[in-house]
Amino acid sequence: LILIDLNIIINFFYSLVSYLNSNSLFSLILIFVLFTLRSISIIIPVLPGTIFSVAAGFQFGFTQGLVIIFFADFISCSISFLLARKLGRNYISRLLGTKQMRKVESISQDYLEKNYFLMTALLMSGFFDFVCYAIGLTKITWKRFMPALIFSILISDSPFVASGFAARKIKDIGLENFLQKILNGELDMISGNYLFLFITSFLIIFTLAMINIFLNKRAKIIK
Repeated sequence: LILIDLNIIINFFYSLVSYLNSNSLFSLILIFVLFTLRSISIIIPVLPGTIFSVAAGFQFGFTQGLVIIFFADFISCSISFLLARKLGRNYISRLLGTKQMRKVESISQDYLEKNYFLMTALLMSGFFDFVCYAIGLTKITWKRFMPALIFSILISDSPFVASGFAARKIKDIGLENFLQKILNGELDMISGNYLFLFITSFLIIFTLAMINIFLNKRAKIIK
C-alpha cells in the first residue's frame, strides 16, 4: 500500500497551474472550455455550473473570471429565453425532458409577468436556468428581461468567482495571513464581501416582490 501525502498532490497542482498560466495559448483554451461548459450547464441544466465560476476565479482572478462567467451566463440565458419564445413549450419539453419541464412550469407565469422584482429575485436563485425558459414562455419582452438578467448575473455570480479568487490567495499568502487580512479589511475581493452583497440584494428584491404580491391581492379584493 503506497500512501501519498496530500500536500504533495496539492503543491503539484498549484505548480502545474502556475506553469500553465505562463502559457497564453493554454489560457485561451481554458477560457473557451470554461465558457462552453458553463453555457451548456445553463442551456441544458444537467451539469452543475457553480464549479466553473469558482474555477474561473481561481484561474484568472476576480475581474477576468467574472467577465468570462458573465458573458457565458448572459449569452446562454438569452439563448434559453429565445428558444422558449420562438419554439414554444413543446420544443422545450423535448429538449429538457418531462421532469425538468415540470420545474419550468412550476414557476408561476402570473407572478413573473406582473412582478418584476420577483422575476429578478428568481434569476438570482439557484434555478435561474429554468427561470429563463419560464420567462421565455410568458409575454415578458426581451427589453424588460435584459436589465433584470444583467443585474442578477453580476450579483449572483460574484460570490462564487470571488471564492475561487480567495482560494488562490490562500495558497499565495497562506491561510493564517489570509484570515488576518480579512479581519483587517485589507482584502476587497473576497467571497465574504460578495456573499454579503448577494444575500442582501436577494433579500431586498424578494421582500419587494412579496410586498408587490400583497398589494396586488389587496387591490383585487378592494375591486
